[in-house]
Amino acid sequence: MNNDYPNQTPPLRIAIVDDETPARQSLTTMLTTFRPDCRLVGEANCVSTGIQLLRLAKPDIVLLDINLTDGSAFDLLDAFPNAGFKVVFTTAYDEFSLKAFRYNALDYLLKPILPRDLVASIDRATQRPLAEQSPKLVNLRNEAPNHQLSRLALHSADGLVFLRLDHIIRLEADSNYTTFHCSNHERHTVIRPLKEFEELLPETRFFRIHQSHLINFDFVKKVLKKDGGFVVMADGSQLPMARRRKDEFMAWLLENREDVA
Repeated sequence: MNNDYPNQTPPLRIAIVDDETPARQSLTTMLTTFRPDCRLVGEANCVSTGIQLLRLAKPDIVLLDINLTDGSAFDLLDAFPNAGFKVVFTTAYDEFSLKAFRYNALDYLLKPILPRDLVASIDRATQRPLAEQSPKLVNLRNEAPNHQLSRLALHSADGLVFLRLDHIIRLEADSNYTTFHCSNHERHTVIRPLKEFEELLPETRFFRIHQSHLINFDFVKKVLKKDGGFVVMADGSQLPMARRRKDEFMAWLLENREDVA
């Protein structure tokens, strides 16, 4: 009878699903260096290979990128309605950070990932029961693919700020900085380009009328024709409309706004 290491804990089995080779290599190096007690059971670079990997390797934890070459993390999770693994989302965009907080779907890591954050995330994963994760992942899967966000999580100079979409009047760009102007007179500036928020926010509500201005139509008071076109917002701001966007904006109104005749 072999009694060697009778109380030894089996190594934590970890899989990585990320479409970027450098990202996978970085995670592997950090795991090897800072969590030698973990065992990497495989890597995948897309949804289809990720599904195969998770079914065969049966990991304890999956480090899962949000955007994959043939779909998203949520397409992969749809194949596992009762996931037998814990999930740590990894992403270059913090549009999903709010979801991770709201549903506590284990954790998320914002790229570039730091070793201390990876270690802390794995530690949290080992402490939380698997049963706690499942219903929260279901909610996350249902909301995230369609970008049905009700709030945004912003990393501002003041810390992490949560903004409801229906409180955002407009967004204003200044180089790589974006300032959110809100209905409660608050302003929040983040070091992220306006384009990222243009891609994230629901296109049925938000429209970029100018390279520096993204507006929430719910707060539009007037659309003026003078000098090429201006939009007057509920906060009193009068924003210029790029000439090349004027016709597109009017077409967008007719397509997305039932209250425009």
